[in-house]
Amino acid sequence: MSVTFRGRAAVGDVNRLHRTLAALPACRLPAAVTGSANVLATHWLRDIGSVQQRETAICAQLPDLDVTERVVGIRTVKRMGHLLDAKGRHAGFRPIRPW
Repeated sequence: MSVTFRGRAAVGDVNRLHRTLAALPACRLPAAVTGSANVLATHWLRDIGSVQQRETAICAQLPDLDVTERVVGIRTVKRMGHLLDAKGRHAGFRPIRPW
C-alpha cells in the first residue's frame, strides 16, 4: 500500500528535506509542489499500521517538516493491460483504452 504525506517547510529547507526523503528506502516520490503544503512524499508500506510509524520516523528525522495531510492508497493498479497468473507472473497482455 502507499501513503502520501503533504507538508510545509521553509523554502530554504525544501532541497535538504527532499534529499533526506529520497534517501529513505520506502520513499518512492519526493516532490516539491506549489501551495501552502510545498513538500509531497509518497512511501510504499507493508500495511496500514505502518503509516503512523513512518510519519513518526519522518518527523523525528526532519523536525523542520510540518506534515499537514496524509492520503492512504489501499490498492495501486500497476502494469495496466498485463494479465497475471495465480502466482502473479505475466501470462499475457490485453490492450486497454483508459480514456
